[in-house]
Amino acid sequence: MTDRPPHVIPLNRPEILEDDIALVVETLRQGTLTMGTRLLEFEQLVAERTRRRFGIGVSSGAAAIEIALRALGIGPGDEVLVPAFGFSSMPHSVLNVGARPVFVDVDPVSLNMDPERAARRIGPKTKAMLAALTFGNPACMPGLIALCSRMEIPMVENAAEALGTTLGEDNAGRFGRLACLGFWTNRPVTTGEGGMVVTHDDALASACRAIRHQGRIDRVSFAGQPRDIGSILEYVSTGGYDGRLGELEAALGCAQMRRLDATIARRQDLAATYMRRLAADPEVVLPTVPDGASVSWSNFVVRLTTRFTEDDRNAIIGVLHRQDIGAANYYPAAHLLPQVRAVMGTEAGECPVAEGAAARAIALPFHGGMDESDVDTVCSTLEVAIARHGGVTRS
Repeated sequence: MTDRPPHVIPLNRPEILEDDIALVVETLRQGTLTMGTRLLEFEQLVAERTRRRFGIGVSSGAAAIEIALRALGIGPGDEVLVPAFGFSSMPHSVLNVGARPVFVDVDPVSLNMDPERAARRIGPKTKAMLAALTFGNPACMPGLIALCSRMEIPMVENAAEALGTTLGEDNAGRFGRLACLGFWTNRPVTTGEGGMVVTHDDALASACRAIRHQGRIDRVSFAGQPRDIGSILEYVSTGGYDGRLGELEAALGCAQMRRLDATIARRQDLAATYMRRLAADPEVVLPTVPDGASVSWSNFVVRLTTRFTEDDRNAIIGVLHRQDIGAANYYPAAHLLPQVRAVMGTEAGECPVAEGAAARAIALPFHGGMDESDVDTVCSTLEVAIARHGGVTRS
C-alpha cells in the first residue's frame, strides 16, 4: 500500500496483504489474463457465499446491473422501478438499455426503496424492480420481495455494497431473481474495479455470460483443450460488449474472499466505534441496522438533521477536507442527475425523502486501517464543523 502522512485519514483505502500480492503475481506468471481458471474460482467463491448456483464475473458493479437487465430482456418501452436515492449506475443502466426508470421515494430510516410507495408506482409497462441494499442495509427487502411476487415482476437486487450482509436466515445476493455485486476499492472484497451477477436461474446465467462476452460463447473442440490454441466462436445473443472480469482482478478477489469473515468483523467493530462516538450528537443521524440483520459495512454514512442545508453539508465536508480527513456527499437524488433530467424531465420535489437525504448525507472515512484514535479525530473535527456551519453553540 502507498505510504501516506500519518495525519491524513483517507475516505477509503483497500486492504492489500502479501497473500493478495502473491496470488496476483502467481496468476500473472501463468500467462492467462482473461477468462481463465482464476475467474472460475472467484465466481464459485462468491456464488457459494451468496448461496446461489451461478456467479458471472463482469467488469464493474454498474456493468452487472446493465447485463442483468439485458438478460431479463428489458428494453425500449419498458419501465423499471428504481430507488430515488442511490448510486448513479442504477438509473443510468436502465437508460442504457433503452428502458424508462420510474423513481420511487425511499424509506426515511433505511433509505431503501419504500415498498408502499413502490406499489403505487407499478403500471402496465413495469417489467422489473431494481432494488438496492443502500449502504449494505437489508431493511425493506422482505416487503419488496413480497410486492414483486404479488405483481409477478422480477427483482434485480443491487447488492453492490452488501456482500456478507445477512437478514435472519437470508443474505444479500439471494433477494432478487438476479443480484449484482461490486468490488470497488471501499468494499470488504475489492478487485479495484469489477462486479458479479449471481443467480439460481441457469438460462439467465447463460445469457449474462454471453452478454459480457460480445454476445458469444467460445466452444472448444475437445475436452481439456488448452485455451491458448483458440476456439470456435458462437454468437448466441443479439447484444453484448466487453464486460469481462480479468484474471488478475479475479485473483485479488479470490485472496480477499478467503478472509472475508475477518474483514467484516473488523468493519463491524469500526462501525460500532463510530456509533458510540456519535450517539450523543443531536445533529447527526446515524445509520440503522434492522433487527436480525448483520451488515458487512462497505462505508459509513451519516446524515445531518433537517436544520442543515445542502450548502451547510458541503461546507462541513470542506472543513474535513482541509484537515486532511476524507469525506464525500454519498449519494445523489437519482431523479435529479443531469442525464436523467435531460431524458426524463424530472424535477425537484418529486421524491422529497430522497432529496433531503441527498442534501445532508456525509460519507466518513471507513477502512480497515483505521483505529479508535482515527475515529475520534474524524468525529471531533466533524463536530467542530457542525458547530461552525450549523449555527449550533456547544459548551
